[in-house]
Amino acid sequence: MLAGLNFLPTLGPDEMPADRFYAECLELCEVADDLGFSHVKAVEHHFHEWGGYSPDPVVFLTAVAARTRNVRLVTGAVVPAFQHPVKLASSLSVLDNISGGRLDAGFGRAFLPSEFAAFDIPMSESRDRMQEGVTAVERLWHDEQFRWEGKFHQFGPLPRMLPRPVQQPGPPVFMAATVSPESFQWAGERGYHLMIIPIVASHQRLVELLEVHRAARVEAGHPPQGRVHVSYHCYVAESGTEARQRAEEHFEHYKTKQLEAYGSWRGVKSDQYPGYEKMEEATRRTTFTDLLDAGNVVVGDVDEVTKAMLRIGELYPGAEVSLQVRFGDVTHEEALRSVRLIGREVLPSLRSA
Repeated sequence: MLAGLNFLPTLGPDEMPADRFYAECLELCEVADDLGFSHVKAVEHHFHEWGGYSPDPVVFLTAVAARTRNVRLVTGAVVPAFQHPVKLASSLSVLDNISGGRLDAGFGRAFLPSEFAAFDIPMSESRDRMQEGVTAVERLWHDEQFRWEGKFHQFGPLPRMLPRPVQQPGPPVFMAATVSPESFQWAGERGYHLMIIPIVASHQRLVELLEVHRAARVEAGHPPQGRVHVSYHCYVAESGTEARQRAEEHFEHYKTKQLEAYGSWRGVKSDQYPGYEKMEEATRRTTFTDLLDAGNVVVGDVDEVTKAMLRIGELYPGAEVSLQVRFGDVTHEEALRSVRLIGREVLPSLRSA
């Protein structure tokens, strides 16, 4: 089983200046790289303290690339709707080159009304913009004299884009997918890999959606089994009791920031995001104990976390686990402890298992 780190910052300048936060996260990445973690993933969000310290995952992952040797670098995810395809394809290609071909390019639609409003992009266009953007980025990585006649962008013919990615015909492409069958279907048809979050949908529902993805891959002539990233909040301590107590405190802080961001859905409905207007209230009702009981967080001592990871491997065979060790107001020291305990004690047990 492979495990990496996932970064979705949930703090603001009143709690910690951004330069200190980035320095601490880069140290976490260095330690994780030394201990055999498989990847570092960074999300794209804007303005809210839930994610707002990560508006440009490509820049952050470029810094990670300079400080590490082995981890894959995952944009989890960049949002094509908010960028021109030429700019996005070029930035990702630079990252692939700087890292020596370690980029896994993850894309997503975004879902917060406040972010779409900031970029003056209608939410009704989100799916079409994502699909057009990802397709154009892939073409830019390998085509020459490329002419694009899309719904939202028209450009070219262009000379070959420079630099070309190290990985040819391009880096592996991942799609963030949650509850929409259309997203799983489209990703499967294109042969793309997946990034999923079990906290968002039930295991039963995710199994159904993963089957949609697998069937679409087979129908389109791709190998049936693609790669899958699954993300979890994670807190590890020598004492399971301490881990659960501290993780619950930090999760409440995380949830406060999450609810503020989800509040941008008040008074908003979108055919592109059915039911999302209920997300704030559903999140408000969900407790840390609910998540723990459902196996939707990885929290405990080394033995408990090892068992939780093995269970994830049984639920999602072959999945790569992305662990968010720096959530809410988790301190740098606490996050370092989690990373070191996982790297030194959990990962060797998973490999032997």
